[in-house]
Amino acid sequence: MKRCYFLTLCFALLLMGCSKKLKAPRFIKFKVEKDSLLVISKNHLVSPMYVKVIDRKTNEDTYHQLKPKEETTILKYLNSKIDSNEVLEKYKFLGYYGEYPFKSYDTNHIYTLPFQKGYQSLVIQGYDGDFSHKGSFSAKCLDFEMAIGDTIVAARDGVVVKVSIKHNKQGTTEDYRDYGNYMMLYHSDNTFSQYVHLKQYGNLAKVGDSVKAKQPIALSGFTGWTTAPHLHFGVYKPTATGLVSIPVILDSIPGKQLKRGDILTKK
Repeated sequence: MKRCYFLTLCFALLLMGCSKKLKAPRFIKFKVEKDSLLVISKNHLVSPMYVKVIDRKTNEDTYHQLKPKEETTILKYLNSKIDSNEVLEKYKFLGYYGEYPFKSYDTNHIYTLPFQKGYQSLVIQGYDGDFSHKGSFSAKCLDFEMAIGDTIVAARDGVVVKVSIKHNKQGTTEDYRDYGNYMMLYHSDNTFSQYVHLKQYGNLAKVGDSVKAKQPIALSGFTGWTTAPHLHFGVYKPTATGLVSIPVILDSIPGKQLKRGDILTKK
């Protein structure tokens, strides 16, 4: 009987020791203050962001808005009742760009074509393109043929919020999606624009820079999921599940009118 009790106790202790230590996302940290455990969210971005907290058992969710670089307490517990790992087991924390609920955006804003004056480019994929413009994130994006090293300009005034520029790999399958270098800008109406397939280390602006429409920001490249050198361009708005692409007007031409094979010259 004693031996059985000893083995049961050892097994229980082994299970406790094997309890998986969960890792908090970068924007979540924990702090013990007196008798409280604080769950703190830190916005590392130069744009607003919001944190979605999902109860893993009930699937209920709440939202917490953060200003650029803001740090705030989003949950608080008695330290004697729960630890950080139990919080992570109870809740899923998701971080998204922008402000939510999203109010509205300037649907009539005219974006400039994202290349320099006099530059001529072929549209190689339009809205809802059958190669890669599927799903809410990519459906309303455009692909412009551009040679490696050609200059990309900002399509609208904004602030650079993200630059990923280290990759030098390209392929024709979706496995190469994450190797596409890109830059993201934040705009005054809470929308974002993204410029993808950039040349390795081809950024001409850095995170935190304020840029003007038509200002050179990067060099075109041949990185990520693509069959030919080109610029993938899209504008996005925040939703409850992250950014989704939206239709825009480019040099007075509604983006939905641009089709594969169209030739555009920047005025």
